Parts: sequence; C-alpha cells; structure tokens
Amino acid sequence: MRQAWLMYRKELLGMARSYQLLWIPVVFMLLVVMQPVTSYYMPDILAASGSVPEELVADFPIPGPAEVMASVLGQYSTFGVFVLVIAGMKIVSGERYGGTAALVLVRPISSASFILAKWAGQMTLLILSFTISYAAAWYYTVQLLGHVPWREGLAAGGLYMMWLAFAVSLTILLSTLLRGIAVAMISLLMMFALSLVQNLAPSWFSWSPAGLLKLAAATILGAPVEAIYYPIIMTLLLCVVCIGIAIWSLRRQAIPDTSGE
Repeated sequence: MRQAWLMYRKELLGMARSYQLLWIPVVFMLLVVMQPVTSYYMPDILAASGSVPEELVADFPIPGPAEVMASVLGQYSTFGVFVLVIAGMKIVSGERYGGTAALVLVRPISSASFILAKWAGQMTLLILSFTISYAAAWYYTVQLLGHVPWREGLAAGGLYMMWLAFAVSLTILLSTLLRGIAVAMISLLMMFALSLVQNLAPSWFSWSPAGLLKLAAATILGAPVEAIYYPIIMTLLLCVVCIGIAIWSLRRQAIPDTSGE
C-alpha cells in the first residue's frame, strides 16, 4: 500500500510539472461553459448576423436549464473522452518503452502498485477536471436560464463520471498492451462502438456502460429511468477487469518485478 501511495504522489507531481492538472480542467471548462452561454445568447447572435429574418429570431426557442445541462453532459461523451484518452495514451507505454518502468520495477515496487498508481492519478485528474467544469456549467446555467434540480444534476453527473472512469481504465489497459497512437485510436473506436451499438439496440444492450449516457440524460430531464443498476454494475466490473488485466500483462512482460507480488 505504501508503494502505491508513493507512486501516486509521483504521478501527481509529474502531472503538476507537465501542467496537466491545469490545462485539462481548463479545456473541460471551456468545452462545457460555452453551452449555456451560447444557448442564452443565440437569439442575439442570430439577430446580430443580419442574415436571419426578425420573425424567426423573435420565435427562436431558448432551451430550459435541464435541456442545456443535458447538452453539457453530451460534450463529455465526445470531447471529454477524447481529451482524457489523448492525455493518458502514453501513461504506461511511454514509461515502458522509455525505460522508466524498468528502472522503477527493479526496486521493491510491484506491478500492481505501478498500475494502480497510474489509474489513481488519472482518476484524480478526471474528478478534478469534471467537478470544476461541471460546477462552472451548472453555475452559468442557473444564472442565465434558471434553476437546475440538484439531485437530478448530481445523479446525472455521477453517471457520466462513471462513463469517463471506464474510458480511463480502458486507456490504461491498452497503454499497457500497445504503444503510440494505436492506444488512442483503439480506445476511441471502442468507446464509439459501445455508444453506437447501444443506440442501435438499446433494449439488448441496456447493461452496457454506454447505457449510462441515456440514463444520465433521462435523469437530468426528469424522465423515468429503468434498469439503472445493470450498466452501473457492468461499468464497475469492466473497470476492475481492465486494471486487473493491465497488472497481469505488465507482470508477463519482460520487465523485472522484484517485489514478488
């Protein structure tokens, strides 16, 4: 446990030195804060363009706060996943092929501590970025458009954070098995495929982690939700499986692990 904690502190220090703890939360915030702002000022933007009839501008509907927050969450499933995958695609492979992993693992540090520290560091980055950006989007939505029910908002945010946690776990697994841009490409393709399959056959794949996306949207909109526990359990299980396979794979590779764990 002490090994994992020391490695985790090293991860945080590395992310601080590379400014990931700064620029990724800022990118997340810019992605989602623009949603309530543009939704509120869209009639003014259309009127200022001069190319839209005044009658159309006057009748242009401004979405409600719940609809705007649902759109905010949608940004995380596209751009949010992309940013996290790009940030983490070399989290293990970069150290493996750069020789750093070998230098670390010849000490009494286990493969499990190594992978868990990487995962905990990426999860800290995810929680920090999501919490700050989601709170900012929520604040501007309330200020510009109206009240957002806090229970529904928090529940929907928690569901989306689980989806992003799965993206982080999958990226760490693929970064252990592969290297370079292949990690990002396969991670993004797999996340997109899960979303596509779930949209094409929602009744058959209601247990899929991608089901969290529709559950979150329905929750924030106040719509009834069913079978909410199946995708949650499956997502948690797949996260554990991804990390477990990553640890096993790192032990099997030609990198010494002198801790005996």
